Amino acid sequence: MVMAAAALAAVVLTLPPLTHPQIEIYSIDEREERCHDVEGSPRSAKSWGVGFWIWKLAYKYPGIQIFYSRYKDESLIQLRDVWNKVSVNFPEYLHPVWNASEQAWDFPNGKWIGKVYTGSRVYLSSIKAGETDLVDSKYKGKTLAVVIVEEAQELPYVNYVGLKERLSQSRTPDNKPFNYPLKLVLVHNCIDDDHWIATEFPIGADGDTCTREGHRHIRADLYSNAQNLGPQVMAGFESDYPPGHTLRRTKIEGKRGVTLVGKPVYGQAFKKPIHVDQKVRFTPFYPILEGWDFGEEKPAVVWFQYLRHLAALRVLGAVKGSELFLELFAPKVLEIRARLFPHDAIFQSWCDPTGATGNGGLQFTPITLLHQLGVPARPAKDSQSNRDGNDAEVRYKAIQTVAGYMLRQATDGSPAFQLHPTCIELVRENGVLVEKSSHILATAFEAGYIWDTKAPSEAAPNVRKPKKGTRYDDLMNAFEYPVIGEAIPLAPSVQQLIQAAAAYQTAPEREMLTRQRQDALALRRAQKDTDEYDREQRRGRSRRGML
Repeated sequence: MVMAAAALAAVVLTLPPLTHPQIEIYSIDEREERCHDVEGSPRSAKSWGVGFWIWKLAYKYPGIQIFYSRYKDESLIQLRDVWNKVSVNFPEYLHPVWNASEQAWDFPNGKWIGKVYTGSRVYLSSIKAGETDLVDSKYKGKTLAVVIVEEAQELPYVNYVGLKERLSQSRTPDNKPFNYPLKLVLVHNCIDDDHWIATEFPIGADGDTCTREGHRHIRADLYSNAQNLGPQVMAGFESDYPPGHTLRRTKIEGKRGVTLVGKPVYGQAFKKPIHVDQKVRFTPFYPILEGWDFGEEKPAVVWFQYLRHLAALRVLGAVKGSELFLELFAPKVLEIRARLFPHDAIFQSWCDPTGATGNGGLQFTPITLLHQLGVPARPAKDSQSNRDGNDAEVRYKAIQTVAGYMLRQATDGSPAFQLHPTCIELVRENGVLVEKSSHILATAFEAGYIWDTKAPSEAAPNVRKPKKGTRYDDLMNAFEYPVIGEAIPLAPSVQQLIQAAAAYQTAPEREMLTRQRQDALALRRAQKDTDEYDREQRRGRSRRGML
């Protein structure tokens, strides 16, 4: 480690071996990008890399002002712990002094080769403001060169914007011009794709490169730190998150994906190897059940069939939007629907009951718009109690019903619940609506749809509520509405199965007879004489005959 260009002969330190991500962190000041996203697995030594980099900055750029932070005040103890562990790699005479009045580490002043060096400063600060303070109170008025936010997934976007505005240091503390590197660095474990950081730092098809100009993504996987963790720790992670595990991407590979922060709703019932099948297809003679969940932020539609003669649920596909008004989302969904189901299928549509009262980012109700587009959607209600489909008990009953099918076999021996894994996500890119293939529907069933941690109400202590506001609950709600509206039974009786089997066996004959009648009617219409003169002649003869 070289301390300063003017002091090459004075101080040279050798750091412990750095991991590849740490080497990338260590050279951030030498890059052109202004904003950097250091993202990766837990235990991938991201924070240690940042710690070494701060010491480099403090001596390479005399008088630099660094803001080293976490969102919550009580979390600063963790930054102190990292700082203390990193500092043992440096001799005592280079250590900074804690400045209690400024809540900062002040690096020592000194003279190198006849040039005066003004000490650098590292502020240790939280970001979250008090209840009576302005949102930017912790950093307002500071002129900074580098801002580092650890555990940045906790940081609200408004603070991110405010911190960027503080990157403006161009003079040393004694007011001499200096070309400081102006950098904002976010350090965090892997996030889900709906986090604002994912929007600010979009990742390209290679999974590593940020596609936004002036922004850089550094990925730190667990393997990069294997030499420090040791084989026993690595074996433990491999055992907990084997290939195919939903959380392997975020816990080991250092890639964005599901971040499990609660107990999955279907965690004990849904098994991906059993319930996800590419061979799931539309079954003739049954309607396609269609569920709509409204909302400008995350609208969703799910299609599935209830095969009564098999007592089975077959999920055929889904569409999920992101920040789309229904006027854009609904027509595109219908275009996709016509493409996915070109056969003469019958759709029975159910929707979010709030769609009847105007909660959809529209001046008129979402249901009105769907009806205008030819979708006769009905608000989901419980058939027995007539309670709203969003009622906690009604939704809990639907969840229990679906979980029951996941735990059983259909009458033909196949799993009673199966889904096709592909979901289409709709996003706007440069003003154009783009379709992206996604497995988010299967992920929602497996791990994304989680229980709320809040205690059940005293009125219904045994009823649990799924967490709202996640990336997955809108898809799950869209799936639940037809389950509620169609009153799909938890376990059909023997008599119901016999009747359903008989109806299904005779369905081809009944459909053929219907088509024959339709063809005969069409033929009669085609043969009907449309000449006005001939019709008048026939009417005249008819009248004479009647007389």
